[in-house]
Amino acid sequence: MKKLSKVWPTALVVLLVTGCGGGTKMGADVSGATQPDYTATKQMVVDILHSPEGKSAVEAILNDPSVKQQMAVNETDIAKAVEKNLETQKNQSFLAQQVKDPQFVSAFAKAAQPELTQINKQLMKDPQYQKDMLILLKSPEFTKNLQDLMQTPEFRGQIMKVMTEALQNPSFRMQFEDALKQAVAQSMQNAGSQKQQSSGGQGGGGDSGGNSSGGGSGGDSG
Repeated sequence: MKKLSKVWPTALVVLLVTGCGGGTKMGADVSGATQPDYTATKQMVVDILHSPEGKSAVEAILNDPSVKQQMAVNETDIAKAVEKNLETQKNQSFLAQQVKDPQFVSAFAKAAQPELTQINKQLMKDPQYQKDMLILLKSPEFTKNLQDLMQTPEFRGQIMKVMTEALQNPSFRMQFEDALKQAVAQSMQNAGSQKQQSSGGQGGGGDSGGNSSGGGSGGDSG
């Protein structure tokens, strides 16, 4: 590594000397000599950087702790940079367009899901948040929006899809059939009770009418 560190400064010195030498020679015709010398110097630098020695020297510089410290960017700087960029009108327009892209929304939601889940768990334990949620759920505006949403073909189609997938599960299908049988039996039982009550009321009315007629007959015979 020491040998490589010596090669890199030496190469830079050679380049500087070559450039200066070329500059002194082109005093007579600056316009004609500048471009070829610059092209040759540029190519030389590129060749050096692509050589094994040049790559090793660059890696050694980048691995230097002092260089890493200067190049390091903390989270606060990143957050400020992102916030500053989002405040610009151009980026706001771009973000608004990206939000309409289903793939972008899906990727963003997937990336933020762990943090959002944790935030929701913390909020659900907050009494004030629970109170505000209850107020929101009971509000007429939320109820109307929910009713409008439930009437849309997309929502109904999604419900049908969920039900169809759920019925593919044998355990859920068995529970659903049992609940349906219980509901039918309860409905039939309620219908039978109402019919008996109706029949009993009509029978009581008939007996009363008979007694009344009998009393009338006795009066005539007297």
